[in-house]
Amino acid sequence: MIEVRIPTEHGYLSGVLHRPDGGGNCALVICHGFRGSKDGGGKAVQLANEAAKLGIFVLRFDFTPLQSLSNQISEVGYAVDYCRRFVSPRVLLLGRSMGGSASLVFAAKDKNIAGLCLWATPCNLHATFRLALGEGYEKLVRGERLYICDNYGKLELGPEFLHDLSRHNLFAALQSLPPIPILIVHGNQDEIVPLSQAHALYEQAAPTKELIVIDGADHHFTGHSEQAIAATLRWLKMWFCSGSI
Repeated sequence: MIEVRIPTEHGYLSGVLHRPDGGGNCALVICHGFRGSKDGGGKAVQLANEAAKLGIFVLRFDFTPLQSLSNQISEVGYAVDYCRRFVSPRVLLLGRSMGGSASLVFAAKDKNIAGLCLWATPCNLHATFRLALGEGYEKLVRGERLYICDNYGKLELGPEFLHDLSRHNLFAALQSLPPIPILIVHGNQDEIVPLSQAHALYEQAAPTKELIVIDGADHHFTGHSEQAIAATLRWLKMWFCSGSI
């Protein structure tokens, strides 16, 4: 496990690369959720360590804080480019929540992503942020700015954040993906992205798809992260490890 700096047009993104013993034949890029981090509360670290044991390189990285979805999509691209240049030409993406949205849109544009795993990922971004921000969402709709200070730190958003969400049609992105393996992992108690959104994504996805519903899990998989990790590792082993189909 080594710290890396991912070059971008405006500087660098902070990342951590997990290297499998003996090398590997593909790289997994993990994209965190809205206001999250590359550590994922420990979940991303655990998943990366276990995936490396399967012979998969894993890159975890931090998005530039509080960026629009469009900017996050661009930053996924920088992380993918880093992997293709220095790690492996075969790259797959795992995104959680908004990071899943960015991963989906990037994969649809790139056309060369080998696989896509979506944790608690929305298909309706406006409905999701209406639940996540509450009255704050309505302030943005009215053209006001939103200021929040909580356990995650300080947050400032403007109406342009919502306008940018409207630029991206996640269903259209999903339908334009090449026929790659897709895994959707979702909790049936998700209070931010209702399970119905996961079902909607699954219905629109290509045939090489799988939906894992974790009973009792909320948006952050609180108390259920082991199940989400186990499902993901099984999918990785099935499709991307040596000798897999």
